[in-house]
Amino acid sequence: MLVISVLIIGIYFYHSRQRSNNYLGKEEFVLRYFIQPTVDDCGKLTGYECLLREQQPDGSWRLPQQLETLPLQRVIFLLESTFKVLPEEPIQLSINLDYDQIISPEFDYFVRWAISKISPMQLAVELSLKPDQRYPYHTTFLRHIKTGQSYGMRFEVDNLGAESANMQMINWMVGVIDTLKCSMRAFRKTDANQWLDLNLQSWHRFAEEQHMQLVLTGIENEADEALASQLNIGLRQGYRFGRPSDPTKHKEVGQDGKVVEK
Repeated sequence: MLVISVLIIGIYFYHSRQRSNNYLGKEEFVLRYFIQPTVDDCGKLTGYECLLREQQPDGSWRLPQQLETLPLQRVIFLLESTFKVLPEEPIQLSINLDYDQIISPEFDYFVRWAISKISPMQLAVELSLKPDQRYPYHTTFLRHIKTGQSYGMRFEVDNLGAESANMQMINWMVGVIDTLKCSMRAFRKTDANQWLDLNLQSWHRFAEEQHMQLVLTGIENEADEALASQLNIGLRQGYRFGRPSDPTKHKEVGQDGKVVEK
């Protein structure tokens, strides 16, 4: 047993070091977590989504490439400063992780660490669907999500669009999904005759049948917001309610609990 334990520990640290040597594991890349609010149909804050950004030579911040190469050890380091400035309210904090990060050996520790740090906020781990990515190791993935949920974590799938392939890709994980997130951008037609395999009503019906929450993201204007109201989609996110921002610079919430621009 001792030999087996030593072997497991050795494999763990070997893979951790391998990931650390990858692209985003290198400290010369300046990374920071920004946050974007999610609101209800009254505009009241219901949570934040943590979004990783990489600083560019001109000082701007953009979504980094090769997110899967970021070790969870560095995710924890980066989130430390973010967690310190978040409100102590019983709202949800969604953290976007890559598939490889979720199936990694460090995932269990990450979930327990995050939950202990953000209380009374509730943790949600979010996976952004990538149509061109393969999702192997279903058993490991589902086991990790279920274990996280046993600690109180929620699981969300983001970036769901209008193609039927999107629904087919998540069929195997339906039993563990708590929230679906559809982007308004995927459902804007450039041509009136353009065919959409799925519309927002399809996702709304599917979410209700599977007892999931539905969030409409990418809401940019009054018309988008009106459509969310028409479809009875209560949870909303997008530039209309606040852009991703550095939480260490300013707050996004007024004293009445509603999101305000700064």
